Amino acid sequence: MTVFKGYLLIIRRNINIIIMYIAIFAGVAMMIQKAAQKEMVTENFAAEKLNVAVMNRDGSVLGDTLLAMLERDQNVVELEDDITAIQEALYYRDIEYVLVIPEGAQQSFLDGDTSERVVQSITVPDSTMSFYVDSQVNALMNQIRTYQAGGFSFEEACAESLLLGETEPDITLIDINGNAGVRADYNYFFGYMPYAFLGATIMTISLVIMEFKNRDIQRRMQSCSVPFLKQNIATVAAFLLVGCVIWFCCILLHAIMCRGGVFTDKNSGYYLINSICCMLVALSLGYLTGMLSGGPAALNGMNNVLSLGLCFLGGIFVPIEMLGSTVEKIARFLPTYWYSRINGILGDYSVLGDELRATVYKGYVIQILFAAACFGLTMMVRRRKIQEKN
Repeated sequence: MTVFKGYLLIIRRNINIIIMYIAIFAGVAMMIQKAAQKEMVTENFAAEKLNVAVMNRDGSVLGDTLLAMLERDQNVVELEDDITAIQEALYYRDIEYVLVIPEGAQQSFLDGDTSERVVQSITVPDSTMSFYVDSQVNALMNQIRTYQAGGFSFEEACAESLLLGETEPDITLIDINGNAGVRADYNYFFGYMPYAFLGATIMTISLVIMEFKNRDIQRRMQSCSVPFLKQNIATVAAFLLVGCVIWFCCILLHAIMCRGGVFTDKNSGYYLINSICCMLVALSLGYLTGMLSGGPAALNGMNNVLSLGLCFLGGIFVPIEMLGSTVEKIARFLPTYWYSRINGILGDYSVLGDELRATVYKGYVIQILFAAACFGLTMMVRRRKIQEKN
C-alpha cells in the first residue's frame, strides 16, 4: 500500500500533463468533426453549375437548343460578343467557358461534320471544368443525331433531346450498411482518441517511473519488507488507475460533446472495448518508455516519436490508404492500425456480419498481445537493471 501511495503522489504532481493532452485531443477532435460533418451531404444533391456565356451567331434551331440546354444546366451570363470583353471576363474568372455557335453551324451539323467543327469553345487556360461543359454539348448533339437516325425530323430531334435531359429517374437508395452512408460524429471523436491515450499516458507514467529510478528511492524499495512481486502489483495497480482516469475523462467528454455518443449506438460495446484495448497499449508503452528513457529531454523525444509516429503510421491522422501498400503492410504490425480499422468498420457498418466481427475480434487480440509483449519486455528490462546495480 505504501508503494501504491507513493506512485499516486507523483502522479498527482503531473496531473497537468494529463489535462493538457486531453485538452489538445478535444480541440483536434472538435475541428475534425466539424470539417467532416460539412462533407457528409447525402441529400439534396445538385450538379455543380459553371458561369458560361453563349455567342449564338447562327440564330438557328440548333443554336437555340444548345442555349436552352446550357440555361437549364449551367449559369448563362450575358456577355458582349467581342473578343476583348470575352478575354477580360475569362481573365477575371467572371465566366469559365464560352460556347461560340458560328454562322452556318446548323447546316454544318446537317452535313455530318463533327461537334468540334460545328461549334467552338473558349475556356480559362488549363481549366478542367471545360471538359464538363464540352461533354454536355457533345452529348446533346449525339442525341439529336440518334433521334434523326430513328426517323425524327431535325426540329423534333432537337425538342426530344432537350426533353430527354429533363427526365429525372426515380432512384431509391438502399441502406445496406444501416447508417444511411454517413458516419456518426462520435466515430470521428473515437478515431482520434489514441493520440490522447498515448500522449497523456506515456508522458505521465514515464515521469513517474523516472522518479522511482532515483538511486535513493530504489535502495529504500529494495531494503523494505515488501516483496518484489507486491511492488510490481502496486505499480501495475497505480498505472491502471491512471489509465482508468484518462479513459473515463475522454469517454465523458465524448458523451457531453456528442449528446450521448456511442451510448446511443447498438455497437457501443465494440467501441468501448476497442478504446480499452488501446488504453492497455498506451499503458504498456508508457511503462516501457519510462524504463528506457534516460532523462526528461529523451523522454519528450520518445513520447513524440511514439505517440505521433504510431498515430500517423496507424491511420489515425491520415487514412492508411493514402500512405501506400508498403506502409500498410508495415502498419499491420502496429496496434493503432487495428484500432483505426475497427473504428472504421464500426463507422461504416451498423450491423456487423460474421466476417466483420471476426476482423474486430482479431484487432482486439492483436492490441492485447502487443500490450502484453511490451509489459513482459518492461519486466525483463527492470529485472536486469536491478541485477546490474546489485
